[in-house]
Amino acid sequence: MTALCADTRGRQAAARAGRRAGRLACMQAGKWALCAALVAAAGLARADLPNEELKGGTRLPPATPHRLYVMDAVFNHLVDSRINIYDGDTMKFLGLVPASFNGHMTVSADGKDIYIMTTYYERLNRGKRTDVVEAWDAETLTPKYEVPIPEKRAQALNYRNYFQQSSDGGLLFVQNATPASSVTVVDVKARKFADEVTAAAGCWSIIVPPSRPRSFASICGDGTFVTVDLDAAGKPSGQQRSKPMFDVEKDPIFTHTGNVGDTFYFVSYNGNVYSADFSGQDAKFAEPWSLLDKSGKDRGWRPGGYNLLAVNRNTKRLYVGMHPNGVEGSHKTPAAEIWVYDLATHKRLARVPGKNALSMSVSQDDKPRLFTLDGGNVNIYDAAPAAPVFKGTIQGAGETALQVEPQPGGAQ
Repeated sequence: MTALCADTRGRQAAARAGRRAGRLACMQAGKWALCAALVAAAGLARADLPNEELKGGTRLPPATPHRLYVMDAVFNHLVDSRINIYDGDTMKFLGLVPASFNGHMTVSADGKDIYIMTTYYERLNRGKRTDVVEAWDAETLTPKYEVPIPEKRAQALNYRNYFQQSSDGGLLFVQNATPASSVTVVDVKARKFADEVTAAAGCWSIIVPPSRPRSFASICGDGTFVTVDLDAAGKPSGQQRSKPMFDVEKDPIFTHTGNVGDTFYFVSYNGNVYSADFSGQDAKFAEPWSLLDKSGKDRGWRPGGYNLLAVNRNTKRLYVGMHPNGVEGSHKTPAAEIWVYDLATHKRLARVPGKNALSMSVSQDDKPRLFTLDGGNVNIYDAAPAAPVFKGTIQGAGETALQVEPQPGGAQ
């Protein structure tokens, strides 16, 4: 598939609408002879236009740090999920990649490939199931190859930590759910299924420490983490189980996370921030701290959303979507505000309108942008100031989208 031109689609739609309107006017007037003449004239006019062909060879402009990948599940026709691609500076639509049934995506660290885990059914929405990992060229938006995988991959909402690449780029990790949890490993170089890691049973989400070339960690149901190391062939070579980091009954955490180096940050449903350092064999935890002011003036505010936080690794700032009047079960409520924190001091730096954000991400370049997603629209902020400055909105960036990713790059 080549990049689709938004302008061309608009002209084609306008032309079709014009022809339909003309035919309707003719029929209502009952002037059939005049209609025939008008239709013939329109045919001659169209014949003068060059025929457009869909063909290969189209390339996207060079990627900038603010290129955006919007993973749209399109719930109303889930077999047709897609990745919509935009320029986050000009807010221009650049193209799309089909992701089939409830696809999930990640972009390679070098930005050259778009990886998709997805499912095909023999009869579109029923019949024999085939799960695959696909690689698409991020410049031409054409398929490169696919790898069949076990029919276990999680058919779930688009959380970033369900599909990840190893820090050395050689492996892809796929979250499985049957509903028993495990992780499928794909060897990118050999382009084949490598193994299924069952050591992650009872654990959920995939966390990739940058300093560990072929490792991932996962959050377990008892508040601990399991960390799995893999060998050159993508087979498990060792594992470690941590002590509990949080109380799963009293203060459960969101599985979405952001990191500075090997330290990953999590927020709990009650508004506490936890951190885990995966640089060593044993995960190390810092003392948790609260997003809420100690004076009590923030009483009732809680985090909410899906991919609800972002971390800028250069400025060491944490962004979290927050909502008032939080109660048990309100943890997916859109953001009334976005709160910004200094990770070193734990001090809140700013509160800005959240515009009903459900998910967010931040670029890691020297002119950072914060991107928030309300399910359909992407709001763009200048994230260089402590208080993000609203720059504009990409309207209709998705139908039911919950994941927005900037072009990879910057410090890990």
